[in-house]
Amino acid sequence: MSDNQTEAEIDRRTALGLLMAVSAGPVLFSGAAAHAAENVEVPQPGKFPERPGNYLAGELVTVDAINRRGGLRLDGDFIDDRYDKAQPHDFAMLPYGMIYYHGAPAELRDIPLGTHLHGSFYLPPQGEEATIPPTKGPPQYGSKYNHAILLEDDFSFYSRRGQAWKIVSIDKQAITGRADGYPHYSPGRMKVVAVGKQAENGLSGEHTLWIKDSARVWKNRMLLDWDALAVDQVVQLNLTWCPEWGNKEFGVLDVWVDAESQAAATEMQRRIHVQYQRTRWLPGWIDHVEHETGGRGIVTITLFGGMDKSLHERFQTKGYADIAAAENTLRTYWKDHDCMQGEIVEVKMIDNPPLGSSGIQIRWQAGALLDGFRPGRIVRLMRHGWPRSKNPPEERLG
Repeated sequence: MSDNQTEAEIDRRTALGLLMAVSAGPVLFSGAAAHAAENVEVPQPGKFPERPGNYLAGELVTVDAINRRGGLRLDGDFIDDRYDKAQPHDFAMLPYGMIYYHGAPAELRDIPLGTHLHGSFYLPPQGEEATIPPTKGPPQYGSKYNHAILLEDDFSFYSRRGQAWKIVSIDKQAITGRADGYPHYSPGRMKVVAVGKQAENGLSGEHTLWIKDSARVWKNRMLLDWDALAVDQVVQLNLTWCPEWGNKEFGVLDVWVDAESQAAATEMQRRIHVQYQRTRWLPGWIDHVEHETGGRGIVTITLFGGMDKSLHERFQTKGYADIAAAENTLRTYWKDHDCMQGEIVEVKMIDNPPLGSSGIQIRWQAGALLDGFRPGRIVRLMRHGWPRSKNPPEERLG
């Protein structure tokens, strides 16, 4: 099976595997392929990567949500010196980079600091080498792969691959005395074992996780106490930092006990995503421009992946649409997106689209071509009926 066929197979799963049927759009990442040799491919403007990126995982510790950048504290690997001296792994999302949280499409702004994430990373694209400065500290503890095509929390990563966790034992927090008279708080432990289909790259087998009273337990769409947890429950988890992070141990951030609570989390994130994209518009890039007399032209655009299918469906029919020039951060210009009105005159669906692509390619007739309408450049698209709002000034360029 080819890499693209593998990605297509993953894409046919719903955000919650067999638990629910909420579409999160294409998720184009093959963990199996990422176990192969390092991918030193340099992303090119106007061209989607040919192979999956390099797998990295860690805790989200910094976020620049407006510019789609952040930093990960990479997973521990039993090298104490690395944990003690390595700086966070700074990264930038590729323009077509996709983010998933709670099994639905997301933005970096949606993901709380401290959330453990899995990602697929490439070398910087041409011209973007200085976007992320070199990691400070010992160079052997950094990674040169700092542009992400995919980020997912544990919930999304494991559930869509068919893996879950069975609770083996739960030991609650204990309070014991110390020789100096002060109480000593021992964090609880929850032992789990992986069940279902094994996810490549992720955790497998049996693990003992740190768990405290701050861990959120979700059941029947409600937030409950530890009493809702029991041995033999099959759950989904989101993980976070714990004091033994350097030794590849994790703390528990959230536990979803049943399919209903998982479905509710996914649907709420899906709604947040749809509302955000309707006001910021869907991103894509220009494949080709056909110049006509009088400054008119037809622009061929491929929409990026990682969007809810209800949004992409709006661009699978002909009709009027507005398009705004944007930059690699997906920020647009001026107070009204600096857009141009036009009409979609043709829609083409691409079979087995490459990483980062929605598989939707449109030809758009423009009454006038803006300077930003050039092959390889980023644009954002709106269908009529969506809000024509003025975005906050910090999100705008120019």
